Amino acid sequence: MATSSVASPGIASGLDVNGIITKLMALEQRPLTKLDTKEADYNAKLTAYGSIKGALSGLQTAAKALTATSTFTSKATSVSDTTVLNASAGSAAAAGSYGLSVTQLAKAHTVRSNTNYAATTDTFNTGTLAITIGGGSAVNVTIDGSNNTLTGIRQAINDANAGVTATIINDGSTNRLVLSSNTSGSLGTVGVAVTDSGSGGTYALSGLDSASLVQTQAADNALLSINGIAISRSSNVITDAVEGVTLNLSKGTLAAPGTATVVVANNTAATSAAIETFVTAFNYASSLLKTDSSYDATTKKGAVLSGDGTVRSIQSQLSSLLSASVTGVAGGISYLADIGIARQADGMLAIDSTKLAAALADPSKDVSSLFTQTTSGNEGIAVRFNTMLDASIAFDGLIASRTDGIKASIKDLGTTRDSLNLRLTKIEAQYRAQFTALDVMITSLNKTSQYLTQMIAALPSNSSK
Repeated sequence: MATSSVASPGIASGLDVNGIITKLMALEQRPLTKLDTKEADYNAKLTAYGSIKGALSGLQTAAKALTATSTFTSKATSVSDTTVLNASAGSAAAAGSYGLSVTQLAKAHTVRSNTNYAATTDTFNTGTLAITIGGGSAVNVTIDGSNNTLTGIRQAINDANAGVTATIINDGSTNRLVLSSNTSGSLGTVGVAVTDSGSGGTYALSGLDSASLVQTQAADNALLSINGIAISRSSNVITDAVEGVTLNLSKGTLAAPGTATVVVANNTAATSAAIETFVTAFNYASSLLKTDSSYDATTKKGAVLSGDGTVRSIQSQLSSLLSASVTGVAGGISYLADIGIARQADGMLAIDSTKLAAALADPSKDVSSLFTQTTSGNEGIAVRFNTMLDASIAFDGLIASRTDGIKASIKDLGTTRDSLNLRLTKIEAQYRAQFTALDVMITSLNKTSQYLTQMIAALPSNSSK
């Protein structure tokens, strides 16, 4: 916008040059005001589209969750006594009830040295400890002059990652080297073979040979029965007894078996929650589209996106998807309404919880396929929503195309504003030049008038006698 550059014209002439120019320029600047109004309107549209894109993105996230078969096949487990075990189930698990009786927990094989070592600094002959787990390949631990103390041997074993954890325990009278297998059950039996050099220390390294070590905990397997079938596993975490079910045992002995019932069932609660999330996201997006494109007939005013073609297109596509059918689905379901999801008079969705729960509980109804089916031309409802929303909110989608056009229009307004400001600067300069000339002329005329008035007043007056 042009600004005044003349400090105080019109003082001599009495003409309010600045005031006149200010009013004239206010008229000239009306196109700028119109540009500002247009730009504000475009920015409002961009903001509205940003909100709509966010709502549609949320709807797509909810739809994607319903395109996954795992949403409909997940399982839930319940355990009658969680002090005996905990359980979890994957989608491959079969629904059913399993009675368990635990008579032994898996334990890690533990052995200790039997020689009395007065101090952790006691020294040993040099040589090699060959450590095996479950009869597997040996890991050789070299004992030399740098590590041939009790503490050094403990550290060397741990540093070798031989499958055991070495510790030193003082029982109140002597120090014991303790080796605990990192693998429970019979697969974790600890074996130590020693090669002793016969020199270098106070104690023979052979005192750490398996034959010299004392077992403090046996390498027991977990023993249990599942529905009367005896099971033995080397770990208390059992993943391969019941397909798709993980059992984590925590209590049970032969004298006092731990008993519990594990029930595996379809996780309909998770499926219902996913569907409810989808319906909520749809209603939010639909409501936002409706509000931003509405028209008030009483006030004759439209919302920021009233009449916008892109919004109408998205609304039409969403509406069509709600009434789409998926053919060939088991259980005689083809529409969302068949499982209790119906459109209301205001265009929003509502869930008949009783009808939905019945559909999810009925194994004859393939609710999963209604949403997840990927057959070309006969895709599931969620798959269709995901595809449609991708085309709307992708970086090259409908909304991006529309907002790119709006941004281009705003850029054009900026160019027009720059040109107009240059023109207004020239116009103001012209006005100032014209009114400055007028000011000078009026000042000159005023001076001439004053001079003539003075001359006439100085003329001698004629009086008659």
